[in-house]
Amino acid sequence: MKNRFLLPSILFVFLLIAKSPPVFSQIIADHTVVDEYDKIPQVWIDEVKKMWVIVAGESHSKGFRIGCQLLESADSRFQVNIRESGTPEGYTDQYMRMSRATWGDFNSASGWIYNYGEEDWFTNATAIARTKAHLTYCNTNNLQIAAMGFGWCWDMTSDNWPGGTPDPVYQVRWAGRSYSGPEGSLRWGLNSEDQSSTNNSVCMDTYLNATQDYMDYCQQNAYPTKMFFTTGPVDGNSNRSENGFQRNIKHQYMKDFVLASSDRILFDYADILCYSDAGDQKTLPWTDFGGTQRTFPFIHDDNMLDLDGTYSEDGDHIGQRGALRLAKAMWWMLARMAGWDGQTLGESLLPLQPGIAYPNPAGDFIRIPVPANVSMLRVTITDITGKQFLEFLSPEKELIVDLKNFNPGIYLIGCHGSQGSEYHRFVKY
Repeated sequence: MKNRFLLPSILFVFLLIAKSPPVFSQIIADHTVVDEYDKIPQVWIDEVKKMWVIVAGESHSKGFRIGCQLLESADSRFQVNIRESGTPEGYTDQYMRMSRATWGDFNSASGWIYNYGEEDWFTNATAIARTKAHLTYCNTNNLQIAAMGFGWCWDMTSDNWPGGTPDPVYQVRWAGRSYSGPEGSLRWGLNSEDQSSTNNSVCMDTYLNATQDYMDYCQQNAYPTKMFFTTGPVDGNSNRSENGFQRNIKHQYMKDFVLASSDRILFDYADILCYSDAGDQKTLPWTDFGGTQRTFPFIHDDNMLDLDGTYSEDGDHIGQRGALRLAKAMWWMLARMAGWDGQTLGESLLPLQPGIAYPNPAGDFIRIPVPANVSMLRVTITDITGKQFLEFLSPEKELIVDLKNFNPGIYLIGCHGSQGSEYHRFVKY
């Protein structure tokens, strides 16, 4: 590599602003992106069709799978295959594979499981160890997981209704269940300070820390899996007052945590379902223990209806319209994970081969050949969130990039020329 192509880090920021590369932002899939799904360029739809996606959960998680099937029926570009039992399907580039399959759970160290609750994801040390073992088993047995998140059920509200001392800040009592937690299944709050009123060491921080731990584990082991955070259900008649208000506080607490670090990804299940396709949000009132009237989001009536305007329970506790909204936001999020900037509507790809960067996975360095028949203007290296690390101007036949100071993880090589831009992923181990 010739040093004249390596720009000082302070100049990287200037070039990022002065030039016009794709602008990446943190990946937050909420109601604002539902209508953006049909803007995903075909090249990124094709990338998503290479993915195996897991939303590990109980009944509510079925909404993701039902929605993806409905979207495929409405728009054949969004091909999906759902597997509800048995051994997960291996790699294909013909359709996105979605399931809730995990290798083992809290009760079983091995075997394919198709039901995952809070006791399997975050409430105890065994859950965390078994979920990590699942990530290792899949990613080392030709079943690479592209993306994985926890599909909440009514864990934030059910079984143990609001009780104990009202929280002094929010003026609400906590609720919820925590199966297999250290103190058993009790109501739970936001953090350790709430243990005095819940008698439960499990709290929202327990879920957040466990999911962050899975993120770090994948990066440390150079697994391609991107873990994402998820908010929970907003339906149910028992959630129309105090229960629903305390649930919304938990959702907001989670959002604040995700927004605190740009590499965290959020699928905002709750927010997506509180809005209709027309953009209307439904809220409900509740008067807190300090006498102040509050409002909180609740599932929009439209999202409890099927496509024909009626409602039939099909296992996910929401209507087909709501499930379809989840699917549209999911495809948007996955395309962003694959490398789409969320803005470019179409790309004229450069004539580069898929194996342009080698070795891949990479250790201390990576080689990037530059085709002789392309007038290449820039080569960039970014992480999956779009944070730019290096930029090279007008490189010649080959770049040899030093990666010694790069953390393990997934990166994107961006090749920007007069004909357009193309991105290639590589893993730094």
